[in-house]
Amino acid sequence: MPEPRRSSLPLRFRTALHAGCVLTLLSVTACALTPQEKAEQDALKSAQTGSDYCYSPRYNGLLAEAWQRARDEDNGQKSVTNAPAAALPPVQVTAATAMPDINVPPYSRRSCRMTIKVGNAAPETGFLTFTYLVKQGKTQSALTEWYSDAFVEKDYNDTMKEINSGLNLNEPELKACIARHPEISSTIKDPMVQKAAFDLRAHLVRRCMATKAALKNLYSDLYFIRG
Repeated sequence: MPEPRRSSLPLRFRTALHAGCVLTLLSVTACALTPQEKAEQDALKSAQTGSDYCYSPRYNGLLAEAWQRARDEDNGQKSVTNAPAAALPPVQVTAATAMPDINVPPYSRRSCRMTIKVGNAAPETGFLTFTYLVKQGKTQSALTEWYSDAFVEKDYNDTMKEINSGLNLNEPELKACIARHPEISSTIKDPMVQKAAFDLRAHLVRRCMATKAALKNLYSDLYFIRG
């Protein structure tokens, strides 16, 4: 859940509010779903609680679309979602491993580490993620995304450069946000998994800081309006 995918935020836990009918789990009374859209919506619902989210062929369409969106955005192109099923390339998945579920209310996320081959493209290893926005016990929206190892590595390196450049980790608000989002532990020793966990925590801390800054600006605006 979304801010632009290719922002400086690492492996982010974005706002999963999507304008299309396919990716939302809201009431569909206003949306006439095609069979493909209905299948994708059912797959998103299944992945939220099902044990087969890592991995079943039923998610091939979602994976192909997520992979294509990531590829388009990496190349600076506008992503075209909801392509006809016939236009999606075939998907091969190997070495799929479930990652620990993450719950940061109102968001929850499940992810699967895997190697994929989409169409004629070279095989790529990364993370398929399913992110859900849940309020008052009701799922309001969902989003599927693909993060390649190359993307995770770049975000990790960018964050480390920021820290090594003299970031003041004792600054009160930053320190408070770091304390609010403790280290995401994982028993998986794969270095890329460790970097992905670091990236996710960095995003949560940044989001915390942005919220504090927005509140400060709001209070400042109210002060001047009142004055």
